[in-house]
Amino acid sequence: MLKGAEPYLLPGTNGDGVLLIHGFTGSPAELREFGDRLHQRGYTVEGILLKGHGTCPADLLDVWAEDWLAQVKEAVAGLKEKCRTVTVIGLSMGGLLAVYAAAECGADRLVLISTPIFLYDWRIHFLWMVLPIADYLPKRRRHIDAPKKYDVAYRSMPLKGVAQLKRLLECVRFRWLAKVTVPCFIIQSKEDRTVQPESAEYLAEHMASQVCQVAMLEHGKHVLTLYKERNLVYELTDKFMEEYK
Repeated sequence: MLKGAEPYLLPGTNGDGVLLIHGFTGSPAELREFGDRLHQRGYTVEGILLKGHGTCPADLLDVWAEDWLAQVKEAVAGLKEKCRTVTVIGLSMGGLLAVYAAAECGADRLVLISTPIFLYDWRIHFLWMVLPIADYLPKRRRHIDAPKKYDVAYRSMPLKGVAQLKRLLECVRFRWLAKVTVPCFIIQSKEDRTVQPESAEYLAEHMASQVCQVAMLEHGKHVLTLYKERNLVYELTDKFMEEYK
């Protein structure tokens, strides 16, 4: 286990639960500062570690999207046993899994951060050509603004895992998005170089929710919880969660 990649469960006092879902090749640490803030406000907070993450990239080679879906379903059910409501907050691929939680698992509110529909990296569409000759793609180095203890992630992308991410993306577009009826808040940076900002508009337009707010940030990078605008992410989410209790 990578130091800092451990999952966490922080029991709260206000009767409401929050499930935090990290992104592809990331870890619960990337959302831990967010989770601690929510816990201080009384929420029961769970940050799950998705299968294949938090150890070494090779562990993602034998993971299927269904493994992650089962984890999310179990986590939502567990929080529902303890809490009156459950809000699911997903970052990047975690946002795709959060859409599933709202569409199929009974989540009460949804917060999507840097959630992909359209990606800048064109290579994802040609995995069938690359998989026979390579197992990994390198990731760009990142220089975060948050404390280093939150920067716990793999430095390369296992291509078989990317194929599972692509499967999730297609399920969101063609199966789950239209089933989302709960209040939703979408946060996207205009400076994201992984997810095209148009993804936020697509998500908002294709879900069935009567309440869908979108915040477009000016300067954040893809993992918004690790950069300068992270406090704005927290404040806007606080406001949304108070408004739609």
